[in-house]
Amino acid sequence: MIIFYIIAGSVTLLLAIYASFLLFKVNQKKQLQKQVAVAQSEKHDAQVNSIIESIISIAKAMKHEQCPTIEGCIRLKVLIDQLRLGDELIEQFKVFYVIYDKTAHIPTHQGWSDLKSKEKLIHTKLMMELEEEYSSDVSEGVDQVIRYFEYVE
Repeated sequence: MIIFYIIAGSVTLLLAIYASFLLFKVNQKKQLQKQVAVAQSEKHDAQVNSIIESIISIAKAMKHEQCPTIEGCIRLKVLIDQLRLGDELIEQFKVFYVIYDKTAHIPTHQGWSDLKSKEKLIHTKLMMELEEEYSSDVSEGVDQVIRYFEYVE
């Protein structure tokens, strides 16, 4: 009977040691997951801050007429989309979405360079008309962007 108790005690001790080892491993894994989550959160926050800084810079450049209106609207729309704001906030910046949609068919970069001068003239005329038509809305939108994102930053 004593041998039975010795064997049972040994098995119990081994199981307790193994359980402690497993508990240690689980705690290690939880700590690692927390560290990864913190690192991801910090990376996300840095990306969001970079996007917000870019938005503010572009809006200020537009306000001081250092950035073409159409180009600025397109850039702001793309950056604002990256923030995945709610529909109510996006509504405040609707003019950028409208101009983006109305100019989406215009080639950019190499596509623009490849256009013939007559085609460029047609697109340039459209952009000038859009700038004129939405001038006050764009100005108001730029002011809203600056106010909103400087507050968020």
